[in-house]
Amino acid sequence: MQFEKYKDNLGFKNKIGRLVWNIVWALFFRTLNLPVFNGWRIFLLRLFGAKIGKGCKINATVKIWAPWKLQLGDLVAIGFDVLVYNPGMITIGSKVAISQRAHLCSASHDISISTHPLITAPIIIEDRAWVASDAFVGPGVKIGEGAVLGARGCVFKNVEPWHVMGGNPAKFLKKREILG
Repeated sequence: MQFEKYKDNLGFKNKIGRLVWNIVWALFFRTLNLPVFNGWRIFLLRLFGAKIGKGCKINATVKIWAPWKLQLGDLVAIGFDVLVYNPGMITIGSKVAISQRAHLCSASHDISISTHPLITAPIIIEDRAWVASDAFVGPGVKIGEGAVLGARGCVFKNVEPWHVMGGNPAKFLKKREILG
């Protein structure tokens, strides 16, 4: 896992951007909790710099720390109460499901330094993967194509393509096979 010390490259501008985003999220994103407003939520995320493919569904209760560090492929579904904490980039491929209350966390703290500075590492979730409910994906993790992280599973290391993982820390359970 390759961490980088968090560099607030935009400084004051970044803080103001997050402040404005949080206000917009609270007033215009979160409050319109009907499926008919999905396009509106995607518009707001794109307005704040998110790159979002076609056919995505994003629940109104999703909390995204920095839309400008989020990239989604086509047909991504993000369920209710998902937390996207992304001081580091989070890239999600196409046909991916992120289930309710999952937590994608692209940052931590360097515990080897007394000031515990924030460190970041990108998260990559490849096509056809599924992060199930209440699961946690740590910084620097790559979830391979078609992989599944089971409910309440926690991953801190890469997940191989088409593997089903579960537990805390997540362990290999079986190969995923698509029937039919």
